[in-house]
Amino acid sequence: MTLEIFLTVLNLDLKMFDQGLLAGLASFFSWLVMSIVKFVITPSLMTAKGFEPWEILLVTISGAVVGVLLFYHTGKAIFSWWSTLKSKFFSNNKRKAVVTPGRRKFIQYKDKYGFTGLLIVAGLFSVPISALLGAKYFSNRQNTVLYLILAFVAWSCVLTFLSLCVKNGLL
Repeated sequence: MTLEIFLTVLNLDLKMFDQGLLAGLASFFSWLVMSIVKFVITPSLMTAKGFEPWEILLVTISGAVVGVLLFYHTGKAIFSWWSTLKSKFFSNNKRKAVVTPGRRKFIQYKDKYGFTGLLIVAGLFSVPISALLGAKYFSNRQNTVLYLILAFVAWSCVLTFLSLCVKNGLL
């Protein structure tokens, strides 16, 4: 009852919760998972489905925060474990690293643009890939997680704005 009064005062339209609380929570969490896995298309899909801009921002930003925290810390732990495992079992048998054209381009990009480059293109990659790249190559930097989250907040705002402009015929 108090939630209805509060929403009436704020005059918010909760499309997600039209079918009830459980269906609304299921909808929220399914869109949240979608924003973790396919961040770049989630705002457009939600806009096409008729969600309000604040709902789109809430879902995409929440998904980005959950995804960055989950994949960054999991990736950091896995990379640390793998490094320990390699040094323990494969220290005597050192192999020369194989340099492929793809690896060479990636290293050139990383050296040229660095962490700032990752933040700029993070929204075009998925949340897991960006978080894992941050954990692998930039975990020694201070506030890596915070900057990744802020980059996804910015991307969320930009993608939501562009989706709304396309829907309203402004672009």
